Amino acid sequence: MTMLRLLVIALMVFTVTACSDKPEDTRLKQLLQQQFDAKYEGLVDISNVKKLNGWSDNDSHYAADVSYNVEFKQSFKEYMDKQTAKPGNPLEKMASGMAAGMLKLQYGDFKAGDQYQVKQQTLTLRKTDNGWVLTD
Repeated sequence: MTMLRLLVIALMVFTVTACSDKPEDTRLKQLLQQQFDAKYEGLVDISNVKKLNGWSDNDSHYAADVSYNVEFKQSFKEYMDKQTAKPGNPLEKMASGMAAGMLKLQYGDFKAGDQYQVKQQTLTLRKTDNGWVLTD
């Protein structure tokens, strides 16, 4: 009888855990780092990600308010010099330069090692066969 009770309790715990599948801070950090790397390859490190709040409208969508730190690995000038030195067509270089310009508007003339805290940003996620992904 005791073994049956333990099995029932284990199944209940597993069911509750499976039903409360929400992205954890470590997954949110991975997604943020991937998002920055896709836009600004090798420019920033994301750290100290904290989920401030989260909510779900259904099983496949989730929104999370997060705070995190951004640390620049190189200065704006170094980054732009590398981007313009890359081979490629002029339109791709212009698009990359415009994206970096927007980053400069947001963070100023950053230097290597500069850190900024993002106090709150809402991330929208979708659950896929491979786990949670950002929809922004």
